[in-house]
This record gives sequence, structure tokens and C-alpha cells, in this order.
Amino acid sequence: MLVNHVGIVVRDMEKSIAFYRDGLGLTVFVDEMVSGPDVDEQCDVKNGKFRLVLLIDTAANAVELWEWKNPLPEPTPAEPNRFNSAGFFEIGLLVDDLDEAEKRLIEKGYSFTSPVWDFCKGRGLFGGAYGKVRYLLDPDGVRVELVQLILEDEPGL
Repeated sequence: MLVNHVGIVVRDMEKSIAFYRDGLGLTVFVDEMVSGPDVDEQCDVKNGKFRLVLLIDTAANAVELWEWKNPLPEPTPAEPNRFNSAGFFEIGLLVDDLDEAEKRLIEKGYSFTSPVWDFCKGRGLFGGAYGKVRYLLDPDGVRVELVQLILEDEPGL
């Protein structure tokens, strides 16, 4: 089994496209309006209609964005789930160069919610690497974790 995509309901599609495409480097693969009896049945709505944008990376992993036109989306929670809350708490994205990703995002007006974290450094949990990690929020308050894998310098890992 492979993870195919993560789906996010957004309030402003253009802001979200700018974040995921321009800020994070994903490519728009699909951009279309979706409606019909199957939407009403599967999503438990009446006369449902949404804009679907599918953004992919080079391996075709996807972030699927839905901007509802009918019904309008429900309010976004004031805060993302805490790290120790049950349920969804982040979307993790691998980057080749965290410093470059940070620079690009900061230039576009985004800010990070944490300092860099050397996740599991010295533990050899990721095939002899550790994660250089940084968090930020997307335009709808979804926590995004950027991860650059760094090979350990320590012998035996």
C-alpha cells in the first residue's frame, strides 16, 4: 500500500495554491469544478459543488485541495490539533534543502512556528539519517512539517 494523497478543505484556493505551488514547489496537476449526484451522496450535501485542485510532487504524491462553493465550508478551528491530540495534527513534506525552502517561504510572507529541530539525531532511526524539521501553518491553519533527511556522521549508524 502507498499513500496517495492528503485532502484539505480550503477557504481561499488562490492563497492555498500560492502556498503549496509557489511556496513549496508542488505542481498543479488537476484544477476543475466538481458537482453531481455522486458528490451529494458521498459528501452528504445537497447541490454540492467544489473546486478541486490536485498538486503533486515528482513522485506523484499529492495534496488535494477542495474549495467548496456549495455549501460554504464550516469555520476553521482556531488552532491546529496539538501534537498530543488524537486525530490529524500535521502534513509532513520532504524537502531537498530546508534552508532554501525556508528562504523561499519567508520571501513569500510565510512565517515558521518553531525553530529547527534535529529530530532523532544520533538514534539512527531513519536508515542512518535524522530529520532536520521545521513547522509552519498553511493559509487555513493546517500544520505543515518540512523535513530534510540528513545522513548521520557518527560511525555505526
